[in-house]
Amino acid sequence: MKIGIVGAGFIGRAIAAAASGQGHEVMIANSRDPRTLGSTAVALGCATGTAEEAARFGEVVVVSIPFSAISGLDPAPYEGKIVIDTCNHYPARDGEDAVLDANEDTTGGRLAQHLPGARVVKAFNAILQGDLVTDPRPAGDPERRALPIAGDDAGARAVVAGLLDEWGFDVVDAGPMAESWRFERGKPGYCIRLDRAGMEQALAAARKGVAAPYGSWRRDRGTPAAQPARGIAGRGAMDIVDGQFHLGLEHGTEATLAAMDALGIRAMIAYESWGQIGGAPSPAVMLEGGHARAIPLRAVEAAILHPDRFAFVQRITRHDPDLEAFMRITAQSPGCRGFRVILGSRAERDALLAGDWDRAFAVAADLGLPVAFLSARLPGLAREIARRFPGLTLVIDHCGWAGSTGEWDEVIRLGDLPGTVLKWSHPNRTFRHFDDPGAMEAQGLLDAVASFGAGRIFWASDATHEETRQSWAESLAAVRYHPGLGEAERGLILAGTVRRVFGLGAPGGAATG
Repeated sequence: MKIGIVGAGFIGRAIAAAASGQGHEVMIANSRDPRTLGSTAVALGCATGTAEEAARFGEVVVVSIPFSAISGLDPAPYEGKIVIDTCNHYPARDGEDAVLDANEDTTGGRLAQHLPGARVVKAFNAILQGDLVTDPRPAGDPERRALPIAGDDAGARAVVAGLLDEWGFDVVDAGPMAESWRFERGKPGYCIRLDRAGMEQALAAARKGVAAPYGSWRRDRGTPAAQPARGIAGRGAMDIVDGQFHLGLEHGTEATLAAMDALGIRAMIAYESWGQIGGAPSPAVMLEGGHARAIPLRAVEAAILHPDRFAFVQRITRHDPDLEAFMRITAQSPGCRGFRVILGSRAERDALLAGDWDRAFAVAADLGLPVAFLSARLPGLAREIARRFPGLTLVIDHCGWAGSTGEWDEVIRLGDLPGTVLKWSHPNRTFRHFDDPGAMEAQGLLDAVASFGAGRIFWASDATHEETRQSWAESLAAVRYHPGLGEAERGLILAGTVRRVFGLGAPGGAATG
């Protein structure tokens, strides 16, 4: 079957992956130039096109865009098509709508009104994007999850039900579109793992105008199925977490896990980067003006499949027209534990001083998530950020990216700012400026401990972007066997600090705060 997908967000990409995996022909589109989806197409095994092209391409068309954007769809290419509507109305993003909040109208009904020639079916709106990956089960499995659908065309509902069954879910048919309010935001069956009987009960229990508190459906979700035991995983005399590692195409999740197990590394903070395409990071969605919004395809996948092993930080840009919404939505993604800001030019440094980056830092502070910060002339900029946002946890990337002995002294003095945390990574780059780089690197870590305290320093190999010939194992050994550190200090620098700062779960336990 040919399936067009309009919307390349988390849900759209997850459906594209499921459809491609079952042999369907898929074309995915976003709201911008399809050329911005090059890396997405490679990862998902699908074609790209404009929204109109994807709609004309599909026998079934999935509309997975913000609810407020449906009025911008051209109805013509949807004429006669089966349209799967995954949209939800979120007042903070889409604006207040008292009629929808009272359940006197439905989001699917609104889309059907806008696309009068389409056969609209509401589906996939009552499941979190991560669950689309982890929850599918074969038919007959006692743990198989059920998803609700609704629509006015019985034939279209049957086709969509067949796709859901093929992709690993039981189906509960709620009937006509007017009944789809029963599984919209805040209702008992919304984004909760339920079997067929449980979903039928949840739909029956729904009441108009009564909604659960925002976000409550994200709690008590259980955990993905346990992964097969690895012969050497979890070994080692101490807990070790790598605070930065680039996931890319050349080293997949399983290969990375194997290397982690060999080194005794129990978890890591991923920062996704496949390199640069045309000067922009990849994978990314291109924005107006040649700016890029990074997208964490492999990082989210790794965090879903191995939540105790992988988390990630998301790079952001002040040029993103939907920056706040993007940050808040991404913060809810499986594994997202913070953000990253990289200032690569004098213009961006000047913009920070002028307050143009304030919105990004303010949102991160409001979300309670740390920001990893990298820039030339970092110490002075870090002090300005700390002054404006005293409640923000600011991670000083890569030993402050110090380029001289004087700059390293300024980095060390940042220890007087209680909200700062030092990422001990790429010390080779910093201490190559000293007369005896090896000796000064060893002393530099002790100086950092004296200033920040071991509870505000964490090790990160950044092994995939190491500028010297130092191996991942050698980077770890330089801290693990540092003669000047006590065992308690090693424990904090190699795991305790990063678990606290990024809210990672303790080994085999609950999340740390």
